[in-house]
Amino acid sequence: MQSDKYGDIADITKGLRVVQPDGTLVVRAVPSTSTGPSVREMILGSEGRLGIITEATVQVHRVPEERVVLGYFFPSWEAGLAAMQAISASDATPSITRVSDARETQFSFATRKESSGISSYVSKGLMAFLAKRGWDLDQICLSFIGYEGGPKHVAAQKRAVRAIVRKHGGIVVGKGPGALYDQKKFDTPYIRDFLLDRGAAADVSETAAPWSQLLPLYTEVRTAADKAFAQIGVKGWIMCHLSHSYHSGACLYFTFAFRHDGVGPIGQYEVVKSAIQQALVDNNGTLSHHHGVGTEHSPGWRRTSASRVSR
Repeated sequence: MQSDKYGDIADITKGLRVVQPDGTLVVRAVPSTSTGPSVREMILGSEGRLGIITEATVQVHRVPEERVVLGYFFPSWEAGLAAMQAISASDATPSITRVSDARETQFSFATRKESSGISSYVSKGLMAFLAKRGWDLDQICLSFIGYEGGPKHVAAQKRAVRAIVRKHGGIVVGKGPGALYDQKKFDTPYIRDFLLDRGAAADVSETAAPWSQLLPLYTEVRTAADKAFAQIGVKGWIMCHLSHSYHSGACLYFTFAFRHDGVGPIGQYEVVKSAIQQALVDNNGTLSHHHGVGTEHSPGWRRTSASRVSR
């Protein structure tokens, strides 16, 4: 989740020991190399098909002196995306850049612990203040941005990001939401099992695309999901957040759920999942950003990995 600053697992993995049917392959741990193709990336990308990884050498970092995750509100999804793009193009180097669309923000509000005492009055007062400023409270988008390092570095990063957030109409809402994010990030993956026990199917699909393609892709994925829900005759829900930023683009992470009929839940699930994955492929998104391929994603792999252009 902090790959914005440190890189993902493929980036930080430097060396490997791999057991194969005819022997053991050792990929030396080196900082960088210009010769290729990269055996290290082939092993990591094969998801076990080229051998079993029994040992890995990875890049580690010192535990930072200070770590803080702040919450921000944006008046719209478009404003939140624009702010994330501006941050990625700036000198700021946060460890986390995340913003939820209005639906996921509403979901977060609905599943948070109920405020009491002073906190309750502060929350109500903030919403009243935003309403007076002309915000549509149904379109609020919650963002989390994390900072790590020495105190001076963290302070400078926060100032740089605050200026960008203000420019895009956002406000900082403090450490409370950030602490909640740290708490809930390990709980959220279990929602699928919770829903399955109650007659609902749920899953996620994540993709990456250039900044200029994110809004059209987002719209088309939601449209495809809604059509799939209608096709199987269920009332469904799909929400999204931007979870990782790059200079050239970002990751959109979709979560969907629907109450199945109890007779053919797997078939219904496949209709929805396939529709979403097809929308990703058709709108210049990657098949997956960090979840890998697997059997569900394999049909679209050839279309998204590379293509040959005939002269």
